[in-house]
Amino acid sequence: MIQKRRATIKDVANQAGFSVATVSRILNGENSFLPETQKKVWDVAHSLGYEPSASARKLRAGAEEPERTRTNLIMHILALGSANPVGDKDIAASMHLFDWYALQQGYFTTNYQYYNLEGFRCPLLLDRLIDGAVVGTPHDDVVRSVSQKVPTVLLNVGDSHLFPELHRVNPAVEDGMRELLLMAYDLGHRNAAAIGAAEQYYQQNSFAIRFLRKYVNLAHEIGIQLTDSHRFQPSHLNSDNHNDLMQEITEILIPEIKSGDITLIICEDFVYSNSITMLLKEKGIRIPEDVSVIGVDSSPSTGESNITSAKLNWEQMFQTAIKILDDLINHTSLPCREFRIATKLNQGVTLGPACTVRK
Repeated sequence: MIQKRRATIKDVANQAGFSVATVSRILNGENSFLPETQKKVWDVAHSLGYEPSASARKLRAGAEEPERTRTNLIMHILALGSANPVGDKDIAASMHLFDWYALQQGYFTTNYQYYNLEGFRCPLLLDRLIDGAVVGTPHDDVVRSVSQKVPTVLLNVGDSHLFPELHRVNPAVEDGMRELLLMAYDLGHRNAAAIGAAEQYYQQNSFAIRFLRKYVNLAHEIGIQLTDSHRFQPSHLNSDNHNDLMQEITEILIPEIKSGDITLIICEDFVYSNSITMLLKEKGIRIPEDVSVIGVDSSPSTGESNITSAKLNWEQMFQTAIKILDDLINHTSLPCREFRIATKLNQGVTLGPACTVRK
């Protein structure tokens, strides 16, 4: 049987169009090069399956692949929404939870956050110095690179059809939202608006889940009407234009709320529910007296929120993902590939009886 030749650093250099010295320095973690240069080198290295480790060098010399030495080091990989996450409390909380629950399973941890426009740059993974990885909010090229090298568990990726062979842990958000919508229906709510991510977001992120569409369908099934004109999906939402876009939505909603045409606002995530609640209050709209607000809270923060929401149980999700990864590392068979974790009901103060008095 002819063994496939493994990629060398010269192969990476030739395909990337840079010198071997430049490629070597970049793959060893040096950041003094232009971001586009680094991204090009790392993208090529991943696509070729290049490995600079000692075991790879032995394989290229014709030796059999030795049993990999366990390091008890696992990685938590996150995609960032911006190039600089400093000060992001959610990122910090997520890393803290992962570190803690991994330690309970006997693992040391390293957290890796990447900004997709800069590429996925990770010497630890390239050298196979980690035993496995938990990947959250991923891009498919990253998942492919990681899962080809180490046992991998996907976290919070929904029902994506990509990588069906990989184990994944997902929150049962639809069940949580169904509970909230049934509560709203019992309180007399029949007309709602919805706020969520734009279709462009789903097109750019192959793992993104069209949750807003699911919630709208659930509302209709329960008996809560929601027209297309009351479905707000601001295009190209980002941290720079978020406030302006939410202000625009607020101005549209206020007359609808005052006329009684909308008594409930359904938010795809806390980034929308927190903003719309604050902006409506600033305009003199009482919550929940004039309008109620419900949604999903995906924040890893363990504190209680004022928003009535279906909160992701990150503690249980991390514990489950790390336990599955431990089983994979130890070659333990698992009964299924997908594990769903129930959300927690956060009562909050933003859901009340529907206001039936027109103003």
